[in-house]
Amino acid sequence: MSLHDELVELAAGMDVPEGFRADAQGEVIIVSPQRPEHWRIISDIDFCIRLNAPNLRTTSDVKIPGTGEHDKAPDFGLFYKNAELHASKALAFVEVVSQSSRETDYVDKTRIYASAGVPEYLIVDPERAVWTLNTTPTADGYRTTLTKPIETPVEIAGVQVELGR
Repeated sequence: MSLHDELVELAAGMDVPEGFRADAQGEVIIVSPQRPEHWRIISDIDFCIRLNAPNLRTTSDVKIPGTGEHDKAPDFGLFYKNAELHASKALAFVEVVSQSSRETDYVDKTRIYASAGVPEYLIVDPERAVWTLNTTPTADGYRTTLTKPIETPVEIAGVQVELGR
């Protein structure tokens, strides 16, 4: 395991104050506050899901078993209402990219979530004003990747979500 991979696992297991996140960037761990834009995007996705899919439940920054040695806490998780909180039962995970989490979200978590069998992994990148939807997981990554402008609605777990408001 590389030093960076070890740091990703260590960051995932850190107990950080509420409103903060820990991410591995290169060979360091950065602890930073979540930005208002980050929270707005997660809140908008949660609102769309709750409004349009009462049979689903959401999580935010909750560690999900089955996502690695220390279990990952995706920014947003989507499950059937009565499903076990485990990566193998997830419908989708969402990460909102910040400068400190770019490599982790695009590279590390893409690999981790695909190998855990998470059917859909949405990466929202407000700085680049795009979203990337990864589907069809394999042990090595996702077979299908679609990137669109953030203003384009995206469908996750069968629910259309608008991100670029």
